[in-house]
Amino acid sequence: MTRKPFLLILTVTLLLTGCSRDIPGTAVTAAGPGPGSASNGDGQCATVTAPLADIPAVGAGEPQLRIPVPSGWQRNSLMDSRIIRFAIVAQGLASGGFAPNAVVTLESVPGSQDAEDVFEQNRTNLVEMMGAFDLTTESNSTCGYPSETTDYTAPAMGPAPERPIVMHAVVAETGRTTYLATLTIQAADDENPTYQRDAREIVEGFQMLPPGR
Repeated sequence: MTRKPFLLILTVTLLLTGCSRDIPGTAVTAAGPGPGSASNGDGQCATVTAPLADIPAVGAGEPQLRIPVPSGWQRNSLMDSRIIRFAIVAQGLASGGFAPNAVVTLESVPGSQDAEDVFEQNRTNLVEMMGAFDLTTESNSTCGYPSETTDYTAPAMGPAPERPIVMHAVVAETGRTTYLATLTIQAADDENPTYQRDAREIVEGFQMLPPGR
């Protein structure tokens, strides 16, 4: 995976969290199936209470991505691009001018790539480019695809304070392309019980499915 896109992720993180009162937001239409649905046909996707929002694909053959949208979280399209695909912000949970947010990105490289190699490079980028520290990683699966969830601490940057971040990464190979989807969620006050509940639901319910599902 190339390193340049991770600079874009860092940029959108600062823009979305640094000044919560200045972020325009719109309500999300949750188009995905509700709780109890086995969207991938194999029953391998976790089910959550929050409705799911479909994340529109940019290129042909891309996997379908869906994200749970708990009550109080709003869509923010300020930094949408071919890499940054979706962001939601919880203005009502802002602390010290810092609004909790979840950002979804999608990258791809031609050919078959080993998932563990992709995950390792992804974590290396966090440390070398963002200065992340105290990383702890748990391997898991998302809708049958290999995934991992990494908790880490990001240093203070501009208006963003030092803060804990959760990054959930999923790797899928479709056709002759390997895709890496990342869901990054963060808040200044991760002890807030509402944020903890919402963050857990967003991460656990994130979906990556074959194209067209």
